[in-house]
Amino acid sequence: MAEQPLNDEQFVYTFHSELLPSQVEGFMRLQADMDIAARDFEGYRGQELSCQENQADGLNHCTVKIRFTSLEYCLAWLDSSVRRNLLFHAEDAIGYHYRASVETQSFEQWIAVRSGQHPATWKVNLLVWLSLYPCVMILTRIGQTTLGRLPLPLNMLISTAITIAVTGWLLVPWLSRLYGGWLLNRSMRWNWVHGTTIVGFLLLFLVLFSALSMPSSLDQANLQLHRC
Repeated sequence: MAEQPLNDEQFVYTFHSELLPSQVEGFMRLQADMDIAARDFEGYRGQELSCQENQADGLNHCTVKIRFTSLEYCLAWLDSSVRRNLLFHAEDAIGYHYRASVETQSFEQWIAVRSGQHPATWKVNLLVWLSLYPCVMILTRIGQTTLGRLPLPLNMLISTAITIAVTGWLLVPWLSRLYGGWLLNRSMRWNWVHGTTIVGFLLLFLVLFSALSMPSSLDQANLQLHRC
């Protein structure tokens, strides 16, 4: 792969793992294989790996940060069949279930590069929350008869891939443009106004999803009565 030109924009995806001592060597091999495979993907800037043994629980706490020149390139790698195959082989070989989390600082840095300024972390957190909540709820509801029948590790792997793709490619960029003026505005008045609208949308989603869940709950109650 040709060396990527350096630029100021980057997106960092962070994995946090807790490993038994017997799993560390296999995990290191997996990360080396991941690094080699990711080099064939556009925008890849490398990875940082650190592990530290926790004396309290006897586990090794490992953190991996992968860097891409853009959020879109990062998601293309995360959703790729190449990466999924490496993960499946690792689960069979070392009994390791891959878990990952996106640090909200990654979205903050990405938005900051696009705007040239740094928005407050709590504002970015609100936008990520507003993106994730409806996405997770909708996926959970429509996936009950499909993803819900899969083993939990595979279910979570697919679910998080879908959620991250929708959130990263569509919702967070769209919301960052919609709330662009507020993200960089330091006015206390506008912070309250726009922050309240976001909380209002979250509460609206809560009421909506609670109402949509009522029929299924009633059906279960009726089923229990018929059994009695």
